[in-house]
This record gives sequence, structure tokens and C-alpha cells, in this order.
Amino acid sequence: MNILICNDDGIFSEGILTLATILKSKHNLTVYAPTGNRSGFSRSMSFHKDVEIKKVNAIDDVDCYSVSGTPADCVKFAVTMHKTKFDLVVSGINSGPNLGSDIFYSGTVNACFEASIEGIPSIAFSNVALKDFKFLETGKIIDKIFNNLVLMADKNHVLNVNIPNVNCDEIQGVKLCSVGNRKYTDGYIKTQENVYKLIGEPIQSTESDFGTDVYYSDKNYVTITPLSHNITDFNVLKILKDIDF
Repeated sequence: MNILICNDDGIFSEGILTLATILKSKHNLTVYAPTGNRSGFSRSMSFHKDVEIKKVNAIDDVDCYSVSGTPADCVKFAVTMHKTKFDLVVSGINSGPNLGSDIFYSGTVNACFEASIEGIPSIAFSNVALKDFKFLETGKIIDKIFNNLVLMADKNHVLNVNIPNVNCDEIQGVKLCSVGNRKYTDGYIKTQENVYKLIGEPIQSTESDFGTDVYYSDKNYVTITPLSHNITDFNVLKILKDIDF
């Protein structure tokens, strides 16, 4: 299988190196990833801007390219310009959760949305931690479930996979679930005159989140959520269509 790997943490980040190392023995890999951290870039594209592409030695026996733009740029350029026809796009392993409302900001997840728009199945992987990432353990879990995920992947949706930052034997199972509402203790701190930094910690899920990715992730389950790039609220559309303008 020809697989394009990308992320939003940068081409030399531990997560993407771990992911490529796991997959390269069984698949033909190509890596296009940002030159540095692009977390929170969502679906942004470098319109009317120059994007520099450089071949780099990041992973042995894998063609790797650094991209000065965004995660979505990485997918768009690779699909449009690279000689390989990709069967699957895999994004990650992200350093941090992409649960609930995180998905709207995530460059990792939205790189996969770009793949979906291009008609390619995609899977986004995230490690649910804020520090001390156990990427080797996360990699073992991905290796174990990857073939099943490939069978579930489709061009019409993105598979968003969040993996608790624990040892393999501490994983409670795998849950297919809906998107929850991830909340943070958001705030800004002043770093210098007229300059501020956004900070915050995730808030523990409640029983109202039952059945969602947020709820099960807090209980050490691997969560899998299929996401569609069509965000139309069809229930509201039915209500509004009868309004006479």
C-alpha cells in the first residue's frame, strides 16, 4: 500500500518518526510534513504565498520532504505533485489529544480532511497527553489495530483515533464513538508589554459526555470517531427551508 504520512508537529517530531518506523516494513511510505510545529493551524492553506519543499533525511529508507507551509499544504502538494498515487493518508502521531472540539483546531486531523476532499481515505492518530509522551507504547497499539483501521477507512470520512498515554496492558479496549465537547481552563497570561499567551488544561469529562470520545478516552480506551467534512446541520436545514424570504 502506498501511504502518505504527514503531521502538524514537524517532520523531525518523535510522533511522526515513530509512526513511520512502524509502517515502513509493510508499506511504501512517503512523508510530507511541516518544517516545524504547526499545531492549531486547522485547515489553513498557504494561498498566494511561496511554499518551500526540501527533501530531508528524517527516516531511513523513506522519502521525506519538509514543507514550509501548513499540514493541509503538505497533503495538497503531495497529492498534486508527487509521482506516487496514494492509497491512504495517515497523520500523526500527534503530541496531544484531538478529542471533541479539538478537531476544529487540529492541523493533524485537518490534514486528513484535505485527503478526504482529494478522495483518499485517511486516519489521524493522536497521543492523549500533554507531556511525557509514551510514543513507543502508542506505536505498539497502532501496529495492533492498524489493519482493522484500514478496512474501516474510506474517502468519504476521516478516522480520528485517540490513544491514551499508557502502557499497552493498561488499555481498557477500543471504542467507536461520537465527538464529545472537550473543555479547557482557558486563559491568557501576559508575557511582555502588549503580548499574551493562551494557556489551559483539559477539564475532566462528566457523565453528560457519556458515549463520546472525551468520556472513553478519560477511562483509558482507544477511541475511534468517523468524521465527515460535510458539516451541514440537516435538521436545522429542514426547519429553515420553509421560511419565506
